[in-house]
Amino acid sequence: MGEVTTPAPPYPEGWFCIGFSREWKAGSVGTRRFTGGDAVVYRTRRGVLRVTRPYCPHLGAHLGAGGTVDGEYLVCPFHRFAFAPDGACARTPYGTPPKASLTLLPSREAYGIVWAWHSPDGAPPSWELPSLPRPFTGPRAFRATEEAGTPREVTERVTGRILSRSGSRHVSLRTLGPGAAFVVIEPVRRHLHAAPWGLVLWVLATPVSPGRVRRWTTGSAAVAPTARLPLPLPHRARQNDPAVRGGRGTGSPTPSDPGS
Repeated sequence: MGEVTTPAPPYPEGWFCIGFSREWKAGSVGTRRFTGGDAVVYRTRRGVLRVTRPYCPHLGAHLGAGGTVDGEYLVCPFHRFAFAPDGACARTPYGTPPKASLTLLPSREAYGIVWAWHSPDGAPPSWELPSLPRPFTGPRAFRATEEAGTPREVTERVTGRILSRSGSRHVSLRTLGPGAAFVVIEPVRRHLHAAPWGLVLWVLATPVSPGRVRRWTTGSAAVAPTARLPLPLPHRARQNDPAVRGGRGTGSPTPSDPGS
């Protein structure tokens, strides 16, 4: 008998862009496709942002289709069950709330981007997004398209194209897991008083269904030189995700493992 192999999961483990911080003002609710289903993103009146799977644990109403924010609660549009930021049902119009909770997804806000964590086995995050120098500014404009491929394939293809067109030694590439990378392009300083700014080009590929990703490309400014970028992600992250790589100042991406 031939060897039995286990098929690879359709989506890799890692942090993926699900939007941008400025899209969610206080009290707003929105829906995004993510790893084969919907994710509902909302921000409470005090500014707390949460990402949850879309269905109310009461009778399954879609929280992104008419759900509202009331203070710090996300309120179901059907029976008005209200859920606290920890996911627990905190209030109902019918008396004592049941022991029911939303299926919250681990989420972070970093660099002006909203990130959601995915693990094929539902495990919590095994690594954190690194701190970047404060002079990095949040993305001001972005473009989104949907295309075939895996997050890793798309980020490698697009960043490779950016690097090949830059034609400059003043370029560095960083990857943040299988679906996110940014390229910092520093201008050639022609006089001593040139401002130490650069252009940051983000490539963000988020799995939406098997073999399909939503790709965001966006730019922002960085007034910190490339040399001040943090070191690549810790060894722990590399062990958990072989797609995590870091390159600095060479103008070429670091090769990564095939697959995913």
